[in-house]
Amino acid sequence: MLKWNTQLSALSLLVLSQSCFSSPALNAGQELVAAGDCVACHTAPGGKNFSGGLKMSTPIGAIYSTNITPDKENGIGNYTYDDFVKAVRGGVAKDGHHLYPAMPYISFAKITDADMKVLYDYFMHSVPAVSQKNQDSDIPWPLNIRWPLALWNQLFYDGKTYQKDPRKSAEWNRGAYLVQGLAH
Repeated sequence: MLKWNTQLSALSLLVLSQSCFSSPALNAGQELVAAGDCVACHTAPGGKNFSGGLKMSTPIGAIYSTNITPDKENGIGNYTYDDFVKAVRGGVAKDGHHLYPAMPYISFAKITDADMKVLYDYFMHSVPAVSQKNQDSDIPWPLNIRWPLALWNQLFYDGKTYQKDPRKSAEWNRGAYLVQGLAH
């Protein structure tokens, strides 16, 4: 069971509060990253923001969050926008391996194209690159084989972005969008 880390979530609130003092494009990126609380999972205690390494224990072994800084060797610095979308919305890394569903791509599929572009730009241009290697999972063979995750996706993944409910207010739709998508 994952434990909520109040220190890391406080960092998300700090990122959001700092958005009052920067450009509109940066503000939008910070707000989306804070809504998704990306720093909570992609920052190990004592680590640099978004550099990965947070241990997440599961009944079959631990997985570790990945480096999502724009570092070209260890992070997402070589990801094109399409690679980024494929990972965030589809749960498939640039090299083609399936991400464990601890990465909430099922929910992140709801993120609109406009917000996805803002997120990509934010990570590529506003987050400092950190050269920290990713750690392999502790899940033993054969349970660490990832192709069955494609079957998991067929059961639980529809890949649809959020669709506004025209019967509801703009505020309601914004809340539903955040809850169903970024807030996972």
